[in-house]
Amino acid sequence: MKNCMNTYEDEGLNKRLQELMENPPIARDDSLFNADNNFSGKTISFPQLKDLRSITLKLPAAEYPIYSDGSVTIRIQAKDGALIKDGQFIFYIYSEDYFPMCNSEENGKTTRLSSNDECIEMPCRYVWLPGNYTLFLRDKSNSSLTRINFEIEDSMNIVQEQPISCITCGIEDVLTNCVENIEPNWGLIATTPGASQLRKYALESRQLKIYNEFRKSLNGKELNCNRNLLIYTTNKDWNEKTLEAFQKLSVPGHYFTYLDCAALYNAGQVNPYEMLYEKFNNTTKQVYCLTNMSALLNTGGNVIVKRVVEKMHEDGDNYKLWLCGTRQEIDSVMEVNPSLKEFFMRDAIIEQQAYTGFELVQSFFKELETEHLELTAQAKDALSRAVFKRYQQGCFCSWSVSDTHRFVVEEIRSRYTHRVINNIIESTVSLPLVTLEDIPLDLLPDSSNTFEDSVRQLNEMVGLDDIKQSIITMANQTRFFIERRNAGFHTSNNSTHHAIFTGNPGTGKTTVAKLLGKIYHAIGLLSKGEVMCVDRTRLVGRFIGETEENMKTVLEEARGNVLFIDEAYNLSEGTADRKDYGHKVIDSLLTVLAQPNPDMVIIFAGYEKEMDAMLNTNPGLMGRFPYKYRFSDYTAEQLMEIALHLFAKDDYILSGKAEAALRQKICDTLSHRTKNFSNARWVEQFIRNGIIPAMADRIVRSSSSSCQGYQQVLPCDIEAGYRQFNPRMVELRPIRQVGFNA
Repeated sequence: MKNCMNTYEDEGLNKRLQELMENPPIARDDSLFNADNNFSGKTISFPQLKDLRSITLKLPAAEYPIYSDGSVTIRIQAKDGALIKDGQFIFYIYSEDYFPMCNSEENGKTTRLSSNDECIEMPCRYVWLPGNYTLFLRDKSNSSLTRINFEIEDSMNIVQEQPISCITCGIEDVLTNCVENIEPNWGLIATTPGASQLRKYALESRQLKIYNEFRKSLNGKELNCNRNLLIYTTNKDWNEKTLEAFQKLSVPGHYFTYLDCAALYNAGQVNPYEMLYEKFNNTTKQVYCLTNMSALLNTGGNVIVKRVVEKMHEDGDNYKLWLCGTRQEIDSVMEVNPSLKEFFMRDAIIEQQAYTGFELVQSFFKELETEHLELTAQAKDALSRAVFKRYQQGCFCSWSVSDTHRFVVEEIRSRYTHRVINNIIESTVSLPLVTLEDIPLDLLPDSSNTFEDSVRQLNEMVGLDDIKQSIITMANQTRFFIERRNAGFHTSNNSTHHAIFTGNPGTGKTTVAKLLGKIYHAIGLLSKGEVMCVDRTRLVGRFIGETEENMKTVLEEARGNVLFIDEAYNLSEGTADRKDYGHKVIDSLLTVLAQPNPDMVIIFAGYEKEMDAMLNTNPGLMGRFPYKYRFSDYTAEQLMEIALHLFAKDDYILSGKAEAALRQKICDTLSHRTKNFSNARWVEQFIRNGIIPAMADRIVRSSSSSCQGYQQVLPCDIEAGYRQFNPRMVELRPIRQVGFNA
């Protein structure tokens, strides 16, 4: 939670206004341009650059095409008899989404070849990749701005287009004259992945401010603009620092107040709304940025929303409201609190964009720079190509900057550190660079279709045929609805996907829940797709107020994920006793269960009889779970299949007699099944904690053993392991860890 105000003087704006008033733009010769506003001649001859013959760009020469951050050289040649003045031109190069590659004002080096021929070399901190870029040329002698689009081909050759004249006070004019190298917050917004809409909005805000200054100079009134925003995010890369920098660019002159909605209500305080009224009783100009929007759907949320609405009604000019969160979060809050809708116009939406291959590559090198790691040219090229290629294959769909950070720290830095410390004597002359051997390219994401991969894992599970088909049908229906919407057809589908899992221990409930989370994430139902497993002990408190706090924390953590509540029937004892705090858990869950798009899937799991009893005594719950999956006990043949898979996974081989002995033990166990028999979990414990230790004892006691001996499981190993894991003799305490594939 933070409150700060930007107090910088907008020197760039004042400078540009003065220039425009004192030096009106030069009229161009329209006969030199075609209908698309592109120059139609073969030489540069429009008024702004009438003395120039050519402008060419060149990347560093190399023996083979290489992705690098080398300098770019711009050569300017004037016509015969014309002169190029010292410092006459300023150059800027951007990607197609206004990502700043380099500019001559910052660190350009000029080499004059003659009075009408000079080269400007501009070092670049970012990696040049195949794609589209733009060179902006500012002529300081007449304040004109020219744009030259160019493409870097796969061969790393540059293909230039003809120059285009930029309009006065257009977005590009504002960018190069009022923002770049002037506005201290632009650098962060300009290089943030997925932030093209932030950049566009900030530049348009500055453009409107310039125009309003002109209106005031003509005794006109300023045009108003609604600066309330819905900011849809897909991950946590747009943090407080990013949003504050964006606010300083788009709504200058206001304080920035960043608020976690969960902190605005604290049941443990005498006045649980103390923080709320403290923050919203301020009388200075404010941009209130509300995050963790899902907290508004919990206890106290209606009071918070009421106070926010009151504050906005006090003075819409001085107070701006930003709601920041996933689309599902914000839509759910707006559905429950329609009074918020009046503050947001149709175009008041900024959405975090999917990261481009260009942005992903740059984020890797930004993280490497943060860790003080410099790469060799070969390593830089290989990493760039690997990331860029896998992006094109669809392998980085859900990747975030935090994922990049973890890869750099856990994979690259750790390998580099180990190598250089072990060879420290060789590093006495200069610091060693990161080489290709320090970068495990094979660990980069290589699965282009999470949905297909998760479905494949689901189908590989033993048994569960009805459950598999039901889940796949549900997922296909959801994808079908999405495609219909994309095609422009009306689709009224607001169905929820909460589920009941019933069955005995070890029947695959947790494993299916994990795959379900991945599938829901892949098709866009969940923003994260992880599984959070809890039970009564995590949810129910011991004293007044603790249960509510527990639930607030759990629901915040579960947002975007699957909330898997094991032995859910323990939350309700089937009585009307309100002294048991389990009912408070159910009350909190009902709030989420009632939402049309909660960005959360709740799964109740437990024994079938007990789950049915709980639902029958809580009629409000029954209709909130449209899917009910019954996990049957495994048959002897299915348990045998699971066992053989576990052995094969770790390169164990069963002799014919050992396999027969194992099958017999499984059949004997099922014929005398105990109440707490844990199905596949028992098989795994039987093998890992019974058979394999018995085999290890046998091998170690033997005086000699061949390589085959370390693999082959004998009947005596089965017998020895079963003596410890015979369910009729030892009631195993279940370990909540499931996951058995065939």
